[in-house]
Amino acid sequence: MKNVVLVVDDNAANIFALSTMLRQMGFEVDEATSGVEAINLSCHKNYRLILMDYLMPEMDGIQAIRQIQFIMKGQECPVFIGLSATLDEEVTATFQEVGVDFLMEKPVRAVKLKEMLDQIGISVIEEEEEGQDQEIDMANVLSEIAGLNYEKGIDLMAGSVDNYMKVLKVCVGNIRDNEMALDSMRDTGQMRGFALHFHSLKGIFLNIGADEMAGLSKALELAAKEERIDYVEGSLDAYMEQVRHFADQIRAAWNHYASYKSDTIRGGEVSGSEFACQLAELKQHIEDFEYIEITELLDQMLAGCRDELREGLEEISCAIQAFDYDLALEAWERLDSSL
Repeated sequence: MKNVVLVVDDNAANIFALSTMLRQMGFEVDEATSGVEAINLSCHKNYRLILMDYLMPEMDGIQAIRQIQFIMKGQECPVFIGLSATLDEEVTATFQEVGVDFLMEKPVRAVKLKEMLDQIGISVIEEEEEGQDQEIDMANVLSEIAGLNYEKGIDLMAGSVDNYMKVLKVCVGNIRDNEMALDSMRDTGQMRGFALHFHSLKGIFLNIGADEMAGLSKALELAAKEERIDYVEGSLDAYMEQVRHFADQIRAAWNHYASYKSDTIRGGEVSGSEFACQLAELKQHIEDFEYIEITELLDQMLAGCRDELREGLEEISCAIQAFDYDLALEAWERLDSSL
């Protein structure tokens, strides 16, 4: 029976990267995007291991650990690994105060995670690395993205190009979410909120090897924490422009990769009834604004669809990449009516 692991982080890219690593190591993985959600899950399932982020909105990782430990009194408590982008003396001491001695700095490398699990005494199933055949094809595309050390990013994913590209896809949506949140906070002076989103973007960029963008995010995070309002507001426009440009380049690289993969695996067309089910599921995801679920399902549908349906799906995909869900729904209606 597989060990069940819980990954807790408010950043979707961090969760995806860690969950992917752990599943490749043979674990069953649950995910929580907040301390509250982690506590609720812990009430209903016994976890062998919990990887807990330090800084999260509403309830931080330390508070969540205390609550889970209280709930588990009299039972075998899970092993905690504390996660933080900055493992300074204060963060380390705070984790240790609640009995967490296993700490990892984000972004987490697969090799380091395996070493930590071995130190804890949790066995890992070694699996072959994936995606090496795509590395040469993607190298030229990724090397064109200024500020992206894609080799470092692939190394973070234990050499798997497939998994690195999946992380990039998740990052596009996560970057967009933070960008929209920052836009909505303009002129509010809510420095704590700014700091949280700069922190989230810093983590995203570190996960993919974009150290320069992470450095810019870190500088603004620090300024927001220090209540340097004039600096934050004066730097925001230029920073946001860089973030958008960077995300656009990642999106283009992902589209190139998705097209490559589709051409590679294409050949087994799905049945009409299966396609109809997928189409209905796709509409629901679009109406719920579920970016990750939409793009994953579109990849499946494009890989197995008939040529006459491809244009309609690609139209939906283009709208989704622009985060225009209304336009995507209109394209969906046109495709549905053509069947």
